[in-house]
Amino acid sequence: MLVISSTVYNEIASEPTIIVVPVFDHDPDTGFGVPLDDGAWAAPGLVTSLRKTALSEFGRRIDVQALTDVNNMLFRILATPDR
Repeated sequence: MLVISSTVYNEIASEPTIIVVPVFDHDPDTGFGVPLDDGAWAAPGLVTSLRKTALSEFGRRIDVQALTDVNNMLFRILATPDR
């Protein structure tokens, strides 16, 4: 999972969830895959929430450009009107 909610939001003690984007080891079938690194793909079309208690400590570093690409895809998804 790629955490996309802000640090301020994540640290609100009364808020039990964080906002995440699933990460796959292949281009997701959603049509909104964004390559991160070494075969990892984010699926911004599948944004969801995750309980903080379910989050295990796991660190994977990705570069700033990959995060920018995910944010740009989220913006495109949200800015596209339903037809």
